[in-house]
Amino acid sequence: MSVLRKLLYVLIFLALIAGGAELFLRSTISDFTKPVKKDEAFSPTSMLFSFNDLKFTSEDGVSLQGWLIHGKPGYPVFVVAHEYGSDRSEILAKLEGLITKLNKTGYFVFLFDFRGHGKSSSSSSLGFREADDLHAALQAVLKYKNIERKAAVLGVGMGAIAAIEGSSSVDEVKFVILDDLYPDISGKITDQLQKEWSVPAFAEPMLKRSVDWNLRQVLRVKSTDLKLLTKIPLLHPRSLLFVEKKPLGDDAKASYEAAKEPKEMLLLNETASGELLGKDRDAYNDQLWQEIQKYFPPLSHEQTLELKHE
Repeated sequence: MSVLRKLLYVLIFLALIAGGAELFLRSTISDFTKPVKKDEAFSPTSMLFSFNDLKFTSEDGVSLQGWLIHGKPGYPVFVVAHEYGSDRSEILAKLEGLITKLNKTGYFVFLFDFRGHGKSSSSSSLGFREADDLHAALQAVLKYKNIERKAAVLGVGMGAIAAIEGSSSVDEVKFVILDDLYPDISGKITDQLQKEWSVPAFAEPMLKRSVDWNLRQVLRVKSTDLKLLTKIPLLHPRSLLFVEKKPLGDDAKASYEAAKEPKEMLLLNETASGELLGKDRDAYNDQLWQEIQKYFPPLSHEQTLELKHE
């Protein structure tokens, strides 16, 4: 066998390996758009909240579902946008203390499932189209005349990405909380794959390029660049609260610096994207509550009435 033929066989073998690896990566990324759906272990009913079960539709026709926990007439609404892989039930349980305080004070609270999560339809777009879901959620709850046309948004992880663009076009949003915001979806997936597959550090740039290319193919997006640093300033004049885990990372610092005043950074031992157990949960609930009172104070009504949708 000639040297050239042997070289050809080696190249074909390497191409097959590369092609197989590429197919495996494409399949893995496709799986990311189908997060595992869990049973709803917690609901407003189990926590004795009075609520409406709302169904609404995103701009591209995706059917979404949420819970609108009743507040007092004339009070504003607080919308909670969960992270990737979570749902309205899980975030309700995790933030029970904060949501209870909001409810007792009179705020309406809306928790919904992003596309591909919980009871909502379709598949996840990992943060590329979820801003449309949040925008639809805001429009759905602001139709209720018992709710003051004033809203706040708490976005966690993927929900924080959605909160930036989904809130900027809704004038009624006055306060936005960005919890564990990450600006690079490709980088986030690459980090996870690197940990799961024990990819050596020198191969990370190549893996990220492959992830980026496959994301564009699977999700049919022209670019994976979210351009958050140019979108964050567009939230002005809304008040912004960044919630990050200690120590502060470079990406989080850049996002904070891109925002215009009024803004604040809250550094905690844990954020809502983590476990939030024991003292960390208490600290999170208490400190966010203080910031909400500062930047999004309630009105002073007393009697709670049934919602009327018109």
